[in-house]
Amino acid sequence: MKYLKFLFVVAISLQLFSCDEMEVLKEVPLDFYSPENSYTKPVHIETALNGIYGSVRGFYNGHEGREDIHLGTDLAMGGINPATRAFGDYPSSLTPTSGIVSSRWRDMYRVIYLSNVILNRISDIEYLTEDEKNEHIGEARFFRGWAYRTLAFFYGGVPIVTEEISSPKRDFVRNSKEEVLAQCVKDFLFAATNLPKISNVSAEGRLCQAAANHMLTEIYLAQKDWDNAIAASSKVIDDPNFSLMTERFGIKADQDGDPYWDLFQRNNQNRSAGNKEGIWVTQIEFDIPGGGGSKNHWNAASQFERFIVPLYWYLKDPDGVNGFVGPTSKNGGRGIGNVRPTDHYIYEIWQSDWNNDLRNHSRNIQRDWVFDNPNSAYYGLKVSENLDLSKNDTLRWFFAYPTKLTTKGDHPVEVIQDPATGVMFGSAGATYRDRYMIRIAETYLLRAEAYLGKGQKDKAADDINEVRGRANATPVAEGDVDIDYILDERMRELDFFEQRRLTLSRLGMLVERTREYNPYSGETIEDHNGLYPIPYSEIERNSEAVLEQNPGYVN
Repeated sequence: MKYLKFLFVVAISLQLFSCDEMEVLKEVPLDFYSPENSYTKPVHIETALNGIYGSVRGFYNGHEGREDIHLGTDLAMGGINPATRAFGDYPSSLTPTSGIVSSRWRDMYRVIYLSNVILNRISDIEYLTEDEKNEHIGEARFFRGWAYRTLAFFYGGVPIVTEEISSPKRDFVRNSKEEVLAQCVKDFLFAATNLPKISNVSAEGRLCQAAANHMLTEIYLAQKDWDNAIAASSKVIDDPNFSLMTERFGIKADQDGDPYWDLFQRNNQNRSAGNKEGIWVTQIEFDIPGGGGSKNHWNAASQFERFIVPLYWYLKDPDGVNGFVGPTSKNGGRGIGNVRPTDHYIYEIWQSDWNNDLRNHSRNIQRDWVFDNPNSAYYGLKVSENLDLSKNDTLRWFFAYPTKLTTKGDHPVEVIQDPATGVMFGSAGATYRDRYMIRIAETYLLRAEAYLGKGQKDKAADDINEVRGRANATPVAEGDVDIDYILDERMRELDFFEQRRLTLSRLGMLVERTREYNPYSGETIEDHNGLYPIPYSEIERNSEAVLEQNPGYVN
């Protein structure tokens, strides 16, 4: 963490130097850390890369204000005043001065800056082998490509910077989106060639060739390059080291469950658990400094539980008595329901296979609770059968949620305040588990999208049915495959684990799908909201050139 803080200070400092201080930049400090004296050995590059891994993990910290990758889409809306908060009112939520607009830009360019520092300095560092050096270069280029891909889907065309910036620069101009995507291809191709196979990665959570090929697939889809998308995704799917998990596995394989449920149990995400589905898994270590798994939710790398699990424990029984002893692990944790899935996710996408799709089983989507307060006359009875929900808050307090967002019934003992009742500390609310960044299930759905783009709907159906087959869902017929079906299948399989806003933006369907399936955001979203505005702060400080604003936004 100290190293991360140092890098951040260096990045900010370089932005603040005036032209009169340029000579300072040419000196090599001896009594404090700087890029000049901190990047001299392979271990320094390793440390810097670890810092980027941590930064990328933080992209998904789950705070409501950063849940923009879900909120205001066809997947999710605000659970509190959804018409006015959290993208319920697009014109006020998405402006050039909005905090989320600036933070997404800043976070991605920080990853780009750190990657460029590594790439600039690594050429002068002596490695034991060129393969070792190229692996580090591959990681840095993967992260740079990942950041540019994220920027392209959020903002469209952005300035491309591929060299370390070591002096003030205020004349950035936007490259086209096509140029940004082309840069992503270059970076991911290098990574796909030089990163190790998954069987040779040095540690769980490190990048591998398959991760780069998966990302290449997504970029090729954005370019409508169907053949290359099929080729890149096939390299992943045809790799015998990866497969969908269709048999029970992991620490709870002997309990009632299913392979999909197994994927999201604690300690089941990595290959050491026998998991062949995970391609890139961010590592979250509980209560270890820098591990991203703090028992205090505000320091945790993933706060899915806190913000998306409903505030069920506020419900009172029909007599007005508290229906629950409090937030407990057995009931899904300490959620506060700030983010709520749309009815399209909760009901509509499951209609054809409500009873047989395992992803809709009660162990995978919790739709009801049982009153557990012994002082309630309704103790042991279902909420849905004994409470008039039309008179209760079903936006925030009572709604269906995917249990993968928490560690239901399996929270660390350190976050349990009262072992007798299971009531959790007020500081709890994180998701205490490693997180999938890429699973091969998504690779299948990306390839299906490529086959659809090429007009080969039979092959698209085959890939979709690989995923649906694991879930015991009815196979889709070739004639029913279209992009909306694939997007619904992504929602069924990936829900909050995909970057929904970026997927829809990549396809140019954010506005269309939000209008159709989000009852609040859909009323206010405007055509130009398919892209974020360029942050006004960036336009203002770029005083020596024009950083053009996206159409529809006023600085």
